[in-house]
Amino acid sequence: MKTGYPALYSLMRSRQSVRKFREKKLTKGQIEKVINAAVTAPSSLNSQPWKFVVLQDAAQKKGLRGVYTAARVKLGLYAQDTSFVEKATPIVVVCEDSDFGKMTSCAMAIQNMFLAAQSMGLASLPSVTILMDRESEKLLGEMIGLSARQKIVLVTFFGYADEKPQRKPKKNAKSLVFGNSLKNLGKIL
Repeated sequence: MKTGYPALYSLMRSRQSVRKFREKKLTKGQIEKVINAAVTAPSSLNSQPWKFVVLQDAAQKKGLRGVYTAARVKLGLYAQDTSFVEKATPIVVVCEDSDFGKMTSCAMAIQNMFLAAQSMGLASLPSVTILMDRESEKLLGEMIGLSARQKIVLVTFFGYADEKPQRKPKKNAKSLVFGNSLKNLGKIL
């Protein structure tokens, strides 16, 4: 069994975004573990600015699917089976305000959520689609009771995979690392 860095790297490499989920609900314990992992993330000035809205009500999920589908149409995105919105457990990650440091802190919490889910054999999906359309973002905000100050960071989905997508190629780290200046490509690795 791998431990330390090899285990962590293997976990990170095995995580894939899934858009087809089985109709099997997550347990309360699984949801708690995903969120417990999130709150272990570092945060700007220890602000811990995150809030998590877990959508479990069938009517709310149906409403979220409608907002998501409408946003895709408005944005001119390719046609997609959006049934996963109702099959998965959506968790909307909210930040207390739009401060850059706090938003970045929430992003780190989200990564922890995805890795925790992966470690439990669960699938996950980050989705920015609703956030790309102001009207859709506003509708989602109303649906979850967002205050004027709060900001949605990401809509995430968790559940049991009903597909195993082919791994997409990742860039080589050596092509992305610079020494002291963006003009010194590959001088470190």
